[in-house]
Amino acid sequence: MDFMKFFKNQYALDFEQPVWKNDSELFVMDQILEKNPQITMLAAPCFPKARDERQAPVGRDGMILEQIVRCAIYQRHKTLTWRQLSEHTEDSKKGRRFTKMAYEQSFSHQALQENISKITSAVLEKIHIAICQHGVDLGIDDGQKIRTDSTAIETNIHHPTNASLLWDCIRVAGRLLQRTHELLKTVTFRSYQKVGKKLLFKIVNTKGEEKRRPLFKKMLKYQKADLRQVQTAIQSLSACWLADAAQEKQRQALLAELEALLPNIEKIADVAYRREILDEKVPVDDKLFSLFETHTDCIVKGQRDVVFGHKVNFTSGKNNLIFDCILERGNPADSSYFPKTLDNLEVNFNITPCDVASDGGYANLEYAQAKGIGNIVFNKVKGSQQNITSSKKMETMLKKWRAGIEAMISNFKRGLKASLCTWKGWEAFKSFMLWSVITFNLRIMARRIAARLATT
Repeated sequence: MDFMKFFKNQYALDFEQPVWKNDSELFVMDQILEKNPQITMLAAPCFPKARDERQAPVGRDGMILEQIVRCAIYQRHKTLTWRQLSEHTEDSKKGRRFTKMAYEQSFSHQALQENISKITSAVLEKIHIAICQHGVDLGIDDGQKIRTDSTAIETNIHHPTNASLLWDCIRVAGRLLQRTHELLKTVTFRSYQKVGKKLLFKIVNTKGEEKRRPLFKKMLKYQKADLRQVQTAIQSLSACWLADAAQEKQRQALLAELEALLPNIEKIADVAYRREILDEKVPVDDKLFSLFETHTDCIVKGQRDVVFGHKVNFTSGKNNLIFDCILERGNPADSSYFPKTLDNLEVNFNITPCDVASDGGYANLEYAQAKGIGNIVFNKVKGSQQNITSSKKMETMLKKWRAGIEAMISNFKRGLKASLCTWKGWEAFKSFMLWSVITFNLRIMARRIAARLATT
C-alpha cells in the first residue's frame, strides 16, 4: 500500500476548524490519541475500582481515563502548573477540546494531581513503548539508526551545604514539634529556630575553616538537642491513642513524618560532624543532599558544574523519536547504559539497529558486534577500541550525526521545561520524565505528520 495514501487515510486532518487554527501541532496530537484508544487504555490497571474500563474512581461525576491521560499530556505540552492546568481545562477552548471536558465540567488542581499521580511509572513505560511503536508503524522512524547520550535533570532543592542542611533539620523539626504540642499538650519542646538561623547567617559570612568550626559545633549542639526532642515526641505519639477520629488521623500522620525525619537528621548530623569538625573526606554514598528530596544524587559529568538530581540516558532515532529513556539512581558510568539500550530496543520493539553512534564513554564494541550491528561509531574512542564502519565517509557522517542528539536533548529540556523536576519523590521524578518523553514523542510525530501532509 502506498505510504502517503495510508497516511491520508489514517490522518485526514482538517486544520480549518477555528479551535485548532493556531495550534495544528496540538490538533495532530489529539488525532493520534483519538485514533489509537488502546494507548490510553494501558493506564486502566491503575484504577482497579473503576465502575467501567474508562471511569476513574473519583466521585459520582469523576474524570474518565481518557481525560486523565490527556490532561497529563496537555500539562507537559503547555508546561503548566497544576493550578494553571485546572484553569486551562475550565477556560481554554483548545484545552477543553483536547482534554475532552464535557459541558460545564471542570476539576480542581488537587483532583487533577491526585488522578494523574495514580498512573505509575511502569504503566507510563508501556504507554511510551506503544506511542513509539505507532511512530514506527507510520514510518516516522524505524530504529535502524540510533544515537545515545546522557544528561542530568535537577531535582527541586536548594544548593546543599552542611550549614543549610543543618538549618533545614532545625526548622523542620521545630515545625513538626510545634504541631505535636498543639495535638498533645503533654509534649513540650524548646525551639532552636531563631538561634539556628543566626548561626547559619554567621557561617555563610565567615571565611576560613578554623573560624567556622566553633560555629558548626554550636549548630550541631542545637541540632542534636532537636533530635532528642524528636525521639521523645515519637515515643509520646506512639504510646497514645486519640478517641476523636480526625485527631487520631492527625496523630498517625505526625508520627509517620517524625519517624521518616529522624534517620535523615541523624545522617545529616553525622556527615556535618565528619566533614566540618573532623575535616574528613566523606564519600558521596554517605551523604544526603536534601531533607525533602532524599533521593537526590550528585551528578558530575566531566569538568562541568555539579548537578544535584538524576542522570537520564536518552536514545533517539534518525528523526529524534526517543526510543529509550533509562532512569537509575546514583551516577552510573555511560558504558553501563550501552548494553541496556540495545537490549531494550530488542525487547520493546524487536529492533536491532544497523548504525549506532554515541560518545566515547559508551564504547563497548564486543557487545555491539555480538548484536550484529554493522556500523559502530564512538566519538573519541580510547585505548584499543576502534570504530567499525563500512567506509571512512560513513564514520565521519555518523560522528557528525551523533552530535545532533545534544540539540535534541536541549530541545527536550527547554521546550518542555524538563531541566528541573518540580514533582516530589523518586517515583514522581520518574513519572515526570516519562510524561515528558511521551509528550515529546507526540510532538515529533505531530510535526512529521503535519509536514508530510502539507507537501502533498
